[in-house]
Amino acid sequence: MRAVDLHVAADDRTGAIETAAAIADRTGSPVPVAVWPDLVPPSAVAAVVDLTSRHVDPVDAATRAASLPCRGHLAHKIDSTLRGNWASELAARHRECERPIVVVPALPALGRVCVDGVVLVDGVPVHESDVRNDPRGAPRSSRPAELLADAGAEAVAIGDLTALNAWFRAPHGIAVVDAADQRDIDAAVDRWHGTDDLVLAGTSAVIGTAIGRPVHHAPARIVQPPILVVCGSAHPVALRQVERARRRGATVVEQVGPRALAAMAEGVPLVLRTPPVAGSVDDDAADAALARLVGEAAAVVESGHVGTLVLIGGDTTAAVLGDALVVVLGTVRPGTALVESLVVEVPVITRAGGFGADDALVDLLWGSTR
Repeated sequence: MRAVDLHVAADDRTGAIETAAAIADRTGSPVPVAVWPDLVPPSAVAAVVDLTSRHVDPVDAATRAASLPCRGHLAHKIDSTLRGNWASELAARHRECERPIVVVPALPALGRVCVDGVVLVDGVPVHESDVRNDPRGAPRSSRPAELLADAGAEAVAIGDLTALNAWFRAPHGIAVVDAADQRDIDAAVDRWHGTDDLVLAGTSAVIGTAIGRPVHHAPARIVQPPILVVCGSAHPVALRQVERARRRGATVVEQVGPRALAAMAEGVPLVLRTPPVAGSVDDDAADAALARLVGEAAAVVESGHVGTLVLIGGDTTAAVLGDALVVVLGTVRPGTALVESLVVEVPVITRAGGFGADDALVDLLWGSTR
């Protein structure tokens, strides 16, 4: 496959950056990420915009999605565990652009697949998996077609190659395509390449496949101490990763003190996190906790003693980096991107809160600095 002029929307910052990194790996060029309502200039070979719509009202999310341009090759990144307002966004883009949409809700490398119209995480329907414990983003159903229908879209689930080929001969509405492995993703993306005026929706793996095979990777050894990790995510995956890092030797705090700073200066990773929550949390409380976290992090970064800043969670990343354009250089590890920002002068690494194995943070912090 060749690189295409591709314009991608995502609903949160880490999702946008993760997708930009997948594109950068394949084009060998940095990929800009803008924040809605700003857009990347159309001259960019590939560009990504963050709608910042994960936690807004579905009507507001739909309005933002409908405001995007309808020209060119279009893609829409959705969360691999179906969190957020992606169904309302796709329904709005379908109505506004009058383009059929093909949805491939799979990320096989992390055990996230779609079989018989149901998204599974390691074999468990996604709404019954750990994601149900996410206090701000649990999906209501594991069936994307059902969620799209609830958003007012004409949606059909496609479970085999014969049905896929038939739909592409006369595309209409929104098609949700089964994908159990990379070959299934390749089959759907190949057919998308052979058509005009279809929107491709899916995970970062799906959108990366639309560009082609990886040709470039960010440097492997870029996590240099002193390391500050800022985790505002309450996702169970993120919490387990932080706990594993604590057991491995990281200092984990909710408020930074002199002892933690001294240990960080001596090479011990410092993890700054929000207090754990039980059950759901309202938006005001979540925003207040995140603001306190970012204030603490800013003070540490401004001290000039941070060598690498690691941001976990889309809301955390957005709060720290602000709304300024960033440039994504590529993937460091699965779901983990290297970013250049005008706001933060040190190297920045971002990753989603619900992404990766329990030892993913340990591997990032210690595996890269040996």
